[in-house]
Amino acid sequence: MAYASNQRSLETVKREDLVRMCSECGSKDIEYANEEFYCKKCGLVLD
Repeated sequence: MAYASNQRSLETVKREDLVRMCSECGSKDIEYANEEFYCKKCGLVLD
């Protein structure tokens, strides 16, 4: 069970390390809050 928890943490870190860009406005100013990534410029929630 502990292994599954560690695996998820590693996947989360890998996702956060990616350079994200908003598909709507092209901004790279992306924030993470409430378990979602969103664009600070236009507010679009990213996958």
